[in-house]
Amino acid sequence: MAKGRYVMRRKGLPPAAILAMCAVALIAVIFAGTALIHAHHNRPAVDPTDPALSDPAPIDPSQPPAETDDAAARRAALLEEAKTLYKGYFYDEAIALLESAGELKNTDVGALLQDVRQSRDALVKYEDAQYYHIFFHSLIVDPALAFDGDYKEAGYDQYMTTVTEFKAMLPLLQEEGYILYDITELTERVDGKAQMKEVWLPEGKKPLVISIDDVNYYEYMKGDGFAERLDVDDQGNVVTIVNGEATCDGDVMPILDAYVKEHPEFSWRGAKGVVAITGYAGAFGYRITDLPDYDEQTQKWMLEKTEAVAKALRASGWQIACHSYTHNQYWNKKTITMEEEKYDIGRWLGEIAPYVGDTPIFISPFGVSFDADDARFRYLVDHGFWIYCPVDSHMPSYCKNDFFIQGRINLDGLTMKRYPERVTRFFFDPAQVLDPARPK
Repeated sequence: MAKGRYVMRRKGLPPAAILAMCAVALIAVIFAGTALIHAHHNRPAVDPTDPALSDPAPIDPSQPPAETDDAAARRAALLEEAKTLYKGYFYDEAIALLESAGELKNTDVGALLQDVRQSRDALVKYEDAQYYHIFFHSLIVDPALAFDGDYKEAGYDQYMTTVTEFKAMLPLLQEEGYILYDITELTERVDGKAQMKEVWLPEGKKPLVISIDDVNYYEYMKGDGFAERLDVDDQGNVVTIVNGEATCDGDVMPILDAYVKEHPEFSWRGAKGVVAITGYAGAFGYRITDLPDYDEQTQKWMLEKTEAVAKALRASGWQIACHSYTHNQYWNKKTITMEEEKYDIGRWLGEIAPYVGDTPIFISPFGVSFDADDARFRYLVDHGFWIYCPVDSHMPSYCKNDFFIQGRINLDGLTMKRYPERVTRFFFDPAQVLDPARPK
């Protein structure tokens, strides 16, 4: 028995050992708990406003992503282009541009698109029987040279307008509601019959045609304060050559181009006017009908310049007209024979038209008119000149048979000084623009 009891004690743990082990475990637990409590109380405090600990901001699907500088610049350019088209009455073109904006569309694009559509829909049909056509000769750039007391002074005073006067006229015309209109858009031929075309304009606007006679810069004008010729600059603009230098204010064409660029609302869809040239002195200041008088290089230069000027004029909204070849007195006296007319028109068609282009417009020399059944008038119409412009201060405009007639009034010294009521009736008081440099 003693042996057995001994074996049983060996297999178990004595009570004292068990108590000791429990005490050790309890002390370990107490120590660990104390350490945890100490660590909790000694860690850094947490700032609840720290953005690093906040939740990510929610994404608003209704807001577009941030725009790049490139997109903003492209939209600004698009809006500027559309506004320029809009101001010049290119409504459909502006609408098409804005509608194709794609990713550039925003409230600004939408608002402009709405404005353009409303303006287009607000156009009214021009119902007045009165149309308007004013004309000039080449402008006097330097009145001191033109009005220097020689034998040509009186003619310049009667038939010419100064640069100062012309520039003063433009804002007055615009204030009165006039808007430049292409004469070829006033009329059309349908089945050989001429008829007026519908004209739609903003309410209160009146269509105005401007023409310039004798854009040839004749030899007699040299040294008298006029431009020498037309040219084209590196940007494709028509300029005048004055005293050997290119300038933008030496005649009607570049002056009007610049004014319309600044005031596009003064021109219906870029229309400018009509440049009328004779033939016996060439065109635009280039003596292309006297080629044998020049060497081969100069001949080539003159022909190329004439073509370049004509192309630039047409591209910028100008029409070109025949003003006869000879501008001979037999037109003025209406004594021109059929043989003389065939020679005259034949030379213009053969020597001028190939370089300036075909035209349906005939600006009659000396403002002469013919009866509709006059064979000399029929010759012009039958040779393509079915838009005929004589001088008539009442400015009648009408279609008859296969031709269109539009009378013109000259805003020169003769009319402004001697017949001011003709100008005041339609346009403005000429006293507002008369150049004090004119002879008294």
